[in-house]
Amino acid sequence: MLAQHFVSWCAVAGSAERASGVALLAEAVTQNRFLPAETREAEAALLFALDDPSPRVRATMARIVAGSDRVSRQLVLGLAKDTDEIATRVVARSPMLSAGDLVDLAQSGSPAVRLAVAGRELLLPEVMAALVASGDRDALLELSRNDDAAIAPDLLRRMGAGFAADGELRHALLLRSDIPADLRHSLLMALGETLCSLPLVQGALGEERVAQLSQELVEQATAALIDLLERTDVAAFAEHLRTTQQLTTAVLVRAVCCGRVDLFAAALARLSRLPEARVRSLIVDASEPSFTALLRAAGVPFAVVPLMLSAVRAWKDVSSGDEIDPVDLASTVMDRVVIAFRAQERGRDDLEAVRDLLHRLASETQRFTARKRAERYLAA
Repeated sequence: MLAQHFVSWCAVAGSAERASGVALLAEAVTQNRFLPAETREAEAALLFALDDPSPRVRATMARIVAGSDRVSRQLVLGLAKDTDEIATRVVARSPMLSAGDLVDLAQSGSPAVRLAVAGRELLLPEVMAALVASGDRDALLELSRNDDAAIAPDLLRRMGAGFAADGELRHALLLRSDIPADLRHSLLMALGETLCSLPLVQGALGEERVAQLSQELVEQATAALIDLLERTDVAAFAEHLRTTQQLTTAVLVRAVCCGRVDLFAAALARLSRLPEARVRSLIVDASEPSFTALLRAAGVPFAVVPLMLSAVRAWKDVSSGDEIDPVDLASTVMDRVVIAFRAQERGRDDLEAVRDLLHRLASETQRFTARKRAERYLAA
């Protein structure tokens, strides 16, 4: 009888009165004030109110039932297909919407509805995949800012690939702690290109200096990521560096000196096309003939091979000792490499480029060690 009386009353009540009546019913249902039979009657009345001509009535109902799990799914779905102002209230919060419902809304909903979906807590992978497939820039920006969303690496890569030139979305992705290293490197490269393309920068520095600055930014980004690289990211990062032609001698030497022999091995395996297990064995053995053959197969310039061998041997010696502070690992290895190189370069004029590279890496390593020590002191 409650539903019947409500329908009759709505025929004569004004919109403000109907909104108040809907609010009373919705609050009673969500707060479990009715007996089961009365609840069914109240829900029938609320379903009737879905067709109310006044947006105020429907918005009032959406506001009250949005966060409740005691209302019917049919009611929530009806509100989710209303105007954006009403739909977004329930889409953003309602626990009654299933993953399938959210996928449908991401695929066929309005931009405002997709934005509401992207901001929800604990989104499931299929919902996030639907949002990425939509290509909706604003929804993806909201998703990238959603700290509760555990976005799969492949989806993050698709977002980055599609919007690397979008400064706001790129920044939001870079702020996330879960993006894979190869994507972070690509985004940092895109950021560097954007900065170097600014007319102010080009006018102030000139074309030659801008090109040099761009390369320096790429190298600094690579160096920072080598230090922070997770083991699960090593293979993908090595492949990314190979495909973007960033697997330089400097990267390989820096990887060894920083103790990232896993990255060094993964990189050489991809460059030489040898099985990674075999490459690791050759690195650990550090025997001059076989190690030289490995680096030559990887396309490493012959003049750099002794430098690489010195770096690997220094890393083996240093890492096997207990007396070395982990913070000093990179600088200690680099010091030994410098000493070994000085003995090798005597009387040779063809190592100027290698000498410049080594001096630059040694300077960067010293700054890296000093920064790590400062961070340790500040954390103490």
